[in-house]
Amino acid sequence: MTNQLREDPRPEMRDSRNSTQAVVEFCRKVLERIGLDLEVTAVMQDETITVNVSGPDRPVLLATTAALLNSLEYLANKAFRTGTGEEIGSIVLDSDDYRRHREAELVLLAQMASKKVLDQRRPLSLQPMTPKERRIIHLALAGTEGVRTESAGEGENRSITIFPS
Repeated sequence: MTNQLREDPRPEMRDSRNSTQAVVEFCRKVLERIGLDLEVTAVMQDETITVNVSGPDRPVLLATTAALLNSLEYLANKAFRTGTGEEIGSIVLDSDDYRRHREAELVLLAQMASKKVLDQRRPLSLQPMTPKERRIIHLALAGTEGVRTESAGEGENRSITIFPS
C-alpha cells in the first residue's frame, strides 16, 4: 500500500449531502489505512451527521470500551468542524447501536452503584470514563435522592465518585 496521506480527505462540502458523503469518505479512508474491513454509512439529521460503522472487524473497533470508535469520532469532528464554516453541528460515530447499548449499561451501572453507596453509606469511585460516559452517569443519578456525584482526576484518568449525601 502506498502512502497517500498527503491528499486532503475532505472534498468540497457545498450542501448536507456532500458534507455527509465527505465524512463517510474520510472515515472509510482512515479505516482502510488502518487495515480494517468495515463498511461506513451516514445520515444527516438537523445539523448532526450520524455515521454507522459495521463489518467483520467491528470487535477491533469496539475493543477497550470503543477506544478506536471514540478516536475516529474525535478525528472526524476535528477535521470537519474546525474552521470550515460548515453547518455541521456534530459528528457522531456508532457501530450497530453500540452507543445506545453502552448508555443503557452505564445507567444500570449508575443505579447499582448508587444502591451500594446508599446501603454502605460510603463513597464509591467508578472506572475512568470519557466525558460523554461521565455525563450519562451524572444525569442518571441527578434525581436520585441520597447520593451526589463528582468527577475527579485528569485526562484519561478522570472518573466519577458517587457520595452519600
